[in-house]
Amino acid sequence: MIQATGTHLLTVPLPLEEGGLLDGTQVAYETYGEPSGENSVVLLHDMASSHRALGPPESTAYQPSGWGRELIGEKRPLDPTSLHIISANLLGSPFGTTSPITEDPFTGQTLGPALPLLSTLDMARAVAALLRGMGLKRVRALVGVGLGGLVALRLAALFPELTAGVVTIGAARALPEALRERIGMFHQLLWMDPEFKEGFYRLGSGPQRTMRKLRLEHLKLLYGREYLTARYRDITAAEKALEADADDFARTFDPNAWILMSTAYAGCDLTEYLPKVQAKVLLIAGASDILAPPARVRETYHLLSAAGVHARYHELQGAGDHGALLTETRRMHGPVRDFLRRLR
Repeated sequence: MIQATGTHLLTVPLPLEEGGLLDGTQVAYETYGEPSGENSVVLLHDMASSHRALGPPESTAYQPSGWGRELIGEKRPLDPTSLHIISANLLGSPFGTTSPITEDPFTGQTLGPALPLLSTLDMARAVAALLRGMGLKRVRALVGVGLGGLVALRLAALFPELTAGVVTIGAARALPEALRERIGMFHQLLWMDPEFKEGFYRLGSGPQRTMRKLRLEHLKLLYGREYLTARYRDITAAEKALEADADDFARTFDPNAWILMSTAYAGCDLTEYLPKVQAKVLLIAGASDILAPPARVRETYHLLSAAGVHARYHELQGAGDHGALLTETRRMHGPVRDFLRRLR
């Protein structure tokens, strides 16, 4: 089903929100389906995922790829028989796009902590540059999950003419305040680990103990007890599965990259940018999502509507934890397909 996979090198330096230019920026991507007119849909992943939405599966408990298997496919919400789906890797993510593990062509060393802190605006600009490089002036929709949903809304506000629609899954204008503060502290907790070495650790080593702890904390935000006990035979088995994921994550995900992704997520508040969105918006919330609680998503819906944006809100009942949203996609098939079909 994968039509193409590659990395696009930006021909001009990328301006960053905190100032300065990022030269030699590259954006990794995969596409599914064939382009035909304005049938392109851009898919943006969550904080710990990759752009490889259909896999292949990794040989570890931590699975950054394959998260879109229930979302993409014939008779699924994103059907590549009629849509051209572009799954882009976010700036700072260590799966092919420019990130701290990218080699500096001038020094031959990885960028490491030399790569400045990033924002959702920087990520949105990188996605826009990828689309320009692919010759796309307008797409049918931007579809984002979690952090990707924030980037999708920021991109729609930045370039209102770029897209006809935006679909966010488990995303609101910002994280709840307590979580913004806590996830924003991931940076400090990693710096306090002696193995972090101010970001100049050897690749494959570094503050793995702290990374494991932070991943476990993140997983408990993604999955609630009800979902875990339904998926595993008992809570003990569920805890072992989470611990195995955290162990593999700590060995796989670069700590400097985790800092960039978590600070971008925690630092984002789109309130002032929502009125600039001209595309139609579909907000999908999970009933028990901690990262994007229904009340916060409904608030985002009201802000968009008050600004004159044509917005819709759809809440998924049942096992609606953040991490479960993409495993229970049958409940969103109809709303997403209907929304995309009506876009012009």
